[in-house]
Amino acid sequence: MSAMAQSPPAAWRCGNTYTDQPCPGGKAVTANDAPSAAQVRDADSHTRQVQADAQRMEHERMRSERAHGRQSGLVHIPRPTTAAATPEQLPPKSQKKKGRKDSDFFTAAGPGTGTAKKKVKAAKTDAGS
Repeated sequence: MSAMAQSPPAAWRCGNTYTDQPCPGGKAVTANDAPSAAQVRDADSHTRQVQADAQRMEHERMRSERAHGRQSGLVHIPRPTTAAATPEQLPPKSQKKKGRKDSDFFTAAGPGTGTAKKKVKAAKTDAGS
């Protein structure tokens, strides 16, 4: 095997970025990804603590749900005391505008694409002459 295949791959720092290809003015940086034994121990301890907290919160939530579940789920809503309104007491329904019939579909129309209504000029009267 060659010497390149046995050595760990080098990373290059080129300004503010890192790359696996050398660049002009770049510096070779050895990448050591293996955490130390202390880092592994701290991470495992933190993971166990987070899992214990999650289980404690789950038990508290379930205990709270059971306590609230024993209460009556019925809600009393009082009936209205007034009689139902008669048709005369209801506000009048607005009448629909005359014109196009409402369709179930929307159709976009630009200027000059529809059937335009022609303006009717008022007939001149001879009363003024």
